[in-house]
Amino acid sequence: TVVAASAQQSAEQWLKALNSSLGECYAMRVEVNTSADTMSGYYMVDGDSYYIELEQMEVYCNGKVRHEINNSRKEVTVDSVDPSSGDLLQNPTRAFDFVADEFKMSVAETTPTGCVVSLMPLDSSSAVVEIILVLQRNGSKVLPKNILYDYDGECYAIELEMVDVGATKLPRWNKESYSDYDMVSFI
Repeated sequence: TVVAASAQQSAEQWLKALNSSLGECYAMRVEVNTSADTMSGYYMVDGDSYYIELEQMEVYCNGKVRHEINNSRKEVTVDSVDPSSGDLLQNPTRAFDFVADEFKMSVAETTPTGCVVSLMPLDSSSAVVEIILVLQRNGSKVLPKNILYDYDGECYAIELEMVDVGATKLPRWNKESYSDYDMVSFI
């Protein structure tokens, strides 16, 4: 219908404005809420590389290899990046890169300062049931405020707040910093 096409187009326009506003290098404070826990942290993206700090966990990724550190267990897990993952905690470089051939997009609600975008995967075998993204205008920019992931009834919500990166450099993996940690490699 014409209304559905218009809503989908509007959702795509919001997401395009979001990605344009974020650019190649950005950082955010995050608070992750699950049914069992609340965790706070930070992440920074620079192109295909990223760094995540969430409570006792850290993740360094150069776009190909991911080093996930559990500081409480003194353990490093090395794995390949899943380039298709759009989950903010698994691959933040693609967290807001939703494409129309993967998701049915619709604007569920609009407000004077933003909107709520609903994303339903087109692949019926996907573990993701729905992603809900709350976007907010900040001057000429569109920024994410919240994102909710529903994985077959297991939900977690992430509150987001932009951080000015200024001249901050992306933290990079340094093996010597974790020389006394156990290494587990899946590569």
